[in-house]
Amino acid sequence: MNRGKLGTMLRASERDDESYLTFVEGTRIFAGTLDPQLREAAGAAITRYQRRTGHLPRTTEEAKRALDPVPIVASRNRIMRSTQEMMWERVIETYTKRRDELLAELDAADRSTVGSVEWDPNFQYPAYFSKVEFHIQPGSYYADPLAGYIYHYGTKVFFLGQNDRDDIQTRFVNRVPTPPDGQVNRVLDVACSIGQSTTALKQRFVQAEVWGIDAAAPMVRYAHKRAVDLGLPIHFRQALAEQLPFPNNHFDLVYSYILFHELPRDVIPTVLDEMRRVTRPGGIVAIVDFQSLGEALPPLAAYFYEFSRRYNGEPYAAEFITLDFTGMMRDAGLRNVREIPTGQGFSGLPLRVGEK
Repeated sequence: MNRGKLGTMLRASERDDESYLTFVEGTRIFAGTLDPQLREAAGAAITRYQRRTGHLPRTTEEAKRALDPVPIVASRNRIMRSTQEMMWERVIETYTKRRDELLAELDAADRSTVGSVEWDPNFQYPAYFSKVEFHIQPGSYYADPLAGYIYHYGTKVFFLGQNDRDDIQTRFVNRVPTPPDGQVNRVLDVACSIGQSTTALKQRFVQAEVWGIDAAAPMVRYAHKRAVDLGLPIHFRQALAEQLPFPNNHFDLVYSYILFHELPRDVIPTVLDEMRRVTRPGGIVAIVDFQSLGEALPPLAAYFYEFSRRYNGEPYAAEFITLDFTGMMRDAGLRNVREIPTGQGFSGLPLRVGEK
């Protein structure tokens, strides 16, 4: 049944489903409260490993040998994997109960005159994208026409209820500086996903022509449906970030939120080049993503990224952390590249900004 909205997303179809998902969210909150004890137990395990071997863990495999047997570490890992599986299973189940109705909603939004959406049922997805179930979402972002609905509820659980009204995306968007000349007539959101940043950009730059592109058709369709519901005329288009379908020097502001850690290393320079290409001289490129160290991860940090790679559909994130991403932005020809303070918040991600 239609139970209305929870923040900006559709509620679960039944109260039992919503209660179950609230329990999953609460279990993840509980897992976070274990952090002090986990750090203490992990530290003790590392000390034992050093006494036994004569050295600290030097590789991820050695860190696994030290930490995997620790009960609280194993429990935390099991909780994170199991709750992710539980979440997707129940979200898919709850929306499947209204599948025909939701597909009709998407079709109606496609025909709406509020903004626009373009997508191709025969779109060719690159292997780095199609062979990964990101965040272990079944079918990833593209296989199920309802993937946008499903992903949206998944992020609600992931962000522990702190992003129910697109709060995090809005906070980042509102920190992005305007070009030095103050002109913002065209804006592009690269890898817009379900359009949470895209709608925030339109709400901030009301008079601007705003576009969102994403590789996954279900994402741009759902993003457009959300924008139609909000009465925001935004243009969405299915496209690859490394092949932006826009002319040179077209946008005043080009933005991206948490895209780059989901790309292989060899694709990143091409995407940066494309973002710079479509930005006009004097325009701004703004990117929100993980920290990057510019060097190999310490074994203990690598241990937890290895967990994400193996058990949470994050195959490229660990390598991203080792990159000098700010340097890569400069190598792409952007000027005055810097980090903009974003204040305290759940995500703790840097906002990097450069000018063309």
